[in-house]
Amino acid sequence: MQQQTLKHIPNTRPLARRFNSQHVAPISPFSYIHHDALSDVSKEQIAKQLKNLGPFPTYSNILNPQHFFQNTVLLDYVKKKPHPVSLRQLAGFGNTLTKQKIINSANFVRMELPIRLAIRIRDLQTLPFGVVNNYHLAQLYESYYHSFNAFRKIPQIQTIEENEKFCQTLSTLLDDHMFNLSHLMMGALEVSIAESLPQDELDSFMSSMMRSRISRRVIVEEHLSLSENYRKNPYAKKPPHYLGEIFQDCNAVDHFNQVFDNVKASFIERMPELKERFPALELEGDLQCHFQFMVPHLHFMLHEILKNAVEATIQTHGKDSGHTNKLPPVKVTIIDSKKEVQMRISDQGGGLSHSTLQQVFSFGKNPTLARKSLANFHQIPGLQLRSNLKVTAGGSSIISSPSTGNGVEENVYSTREKASTLQELMSRPHEHTLGMGLPTCSVYADYWNGKLSMNSLDGYGSDTSLTLRKLGYHSNVIQLDRA
Repeated sequence: MQQQTLKHIPNTRPLARRFNSQHVAPISPFSYIHHDALSDVSKEQIAKQLKNLGPFPTYSNILNPQHFFQNTVLLDYVKKKPHPVSLRQLAGFGNTLTKQKIINSANFVRMELPIRLAIRIRDLQTLPFGVVNNYHLAQLYESYYHSFNAFRKIPQIQTIEENEKFCQTLSTLLDDHMFNLSHLMMGALEVSIAESLPQDELDSFMSSMMRSRISRRVIVEEHLSLSENYRKNPYAKKPPHYLGEIFQDCNAVDHFNQVFDNVKASFIERMPELKERFPALELEGDLQCHFQFMVPHLHFMLHEILKNAVEATIQTHGKDSGHTNKLPPVKVTIIDSKKEVQMRISDQGGGLSHSTLQQVFSFGKNPTLARKSLANFHQIPGLQLRSNLKVTAGGSSIISSPSTGNGVEENVYSTREKASTLQELMSRPHEHTLGMGLPTCSVYADYWNGKLSMNSLDGYGSDTSLTLRKLGYHSNVIQLDRA
């Protein structure tokens, strides 16, 4: 539906043609919408929403004709510089927790979030109109501006009790903004369909937005975990190698097995005939390898790589239940060096052509592939397409704290129990291919000073190499400054 809006917008820049259009199917208004959505009843419902596909949707208290005249406050924040943060600094806060450290940490987060959000909002504002007016990116814009408005008004935190309320606000922020990553990916796919941004610009935009998102969430989650630890065990001293509660000691073999078991269960649920023939996971190398990392990030990267390897193997060697031969294994080699961990995942899934391999880590897609991916996005169970942001009658942003149902606010904000967009993406049916897994994994690997690369023998298989730097050896690197 967004395409109907964009095609009436005057073209203010040359169309960014990146692919050979002779091989691309023509784009229709409903190219990526599932056929079930095109019943007469559905068309009537869609028609009622046309007024909300323009630049000023009726449901938004932020996106209105006066918005840019209210932009002065934002521009003042854009002039400020985000404070560089390293893991060593975070570890220093957490080594021995005190009341003053918790309060200082709270005020750092309170001041830092509006600055980092303002930078990203300004980046969105400077995109071509036909891009930032995309429905999904407009949702992202509204979400960021909502948080910016709310957090810049929070007064200085002076007591532990005030920090507890602040933590509830932060916890709600993490929950309310879970849908942002999905909207960012879907926006990129629609931009690819419209070819309204060159591929290199789209990749740069997506990488900046994702790195900034990781930074903000790490800073927020670290403060929540510090506050939770102080509440439960104040003044406890941590070991010398401590990086923070959100970083856990990871045994590489255990995590590979855990993720592979989840991937296997997902495939067998829909292809029970493969149960006896399913590819095995063969692990070799330094099997005692341990390193500190954020488990959700690690699991997402391993999941996308292993899922791709298994899917390619099944497609290449057949899923016919008449076959009795076991499918070729997925082999993992683990190399544990002093400063990094290298993991090579090898499959016999037929490999990729040179042209496909060049595009595998790009967010920019061929319009035909982008339409298929977008259709799969719309079939993900429980996908949230409309924000649940709240405002006052005067338009001020509200971030509500959870309650017990009797009006009493819950004093619980455990990061270990938080829902995760990455978890939702991992739990989707495997046939809903999005084309965003490896590009997203590459951003996460790069954020932590690692690297994701792939080599392929077309007609045989692929080798995917994931290198992760041991964070303890790089704790003084300013990793969290990706504002």
